[in-house]
Amino acid sequence: MRPRETILQFSGLALGEHHFEFVLDETFFSEFPLQDLEGLRPATVRVLLRKANHMLELEFSYEGAMDTTCDLSNDPFVLELSNAFRVVVKFGEAFDDSEPEVLVLPHGSYEADLKQYLYELVALSVPLQRVKPELRKEVDADDWDDSDLDFLDDGEEE
Repeated sequence: MRPRETILQFSGLALGEHHFEFVLDETFFSEFPLQDLEGLRPATVRVLLRKANHMLELEFSYEGAMDTTCDLSNDPFVLELSNAFRVVVKFGEAFDDSEPEVLVLPHGSYEADLKQYLYELVALSVPLQRVKPELRKEVDADDWDDSDLDFLDDGEEE
């Protein structure tokens, strides 16, 4: 993905809602060092931009898939992924992205680079533990009771 492909130019857009799609491929993800994304299929991220007079609201959504292996059975499977989040863009004296849900752009800005937001949306959709759906149903937390955790006792007997 070329650098300009993650730039959202909002200047000149009418007030109201606008829909955008960003297709993220292997080239895009190769710029980031995480190996946890190996097997990720090309990702399409949808962005809904709501433009108002003095602010913007961005709603990101992602549904995709990843070829991986199950952490319990070591069998290959396709892991379905999804994630969404919202960012409010305000205008101020200087750039500030210190708050995760608020982006402050300098007055006079006409575009925003969404590269980091796009990456985080996809990267944070990958669970720490990758378990095939069939096995996840077998090890459902609702089937557990307190006696299943007895092995955690400190070994003292009464």
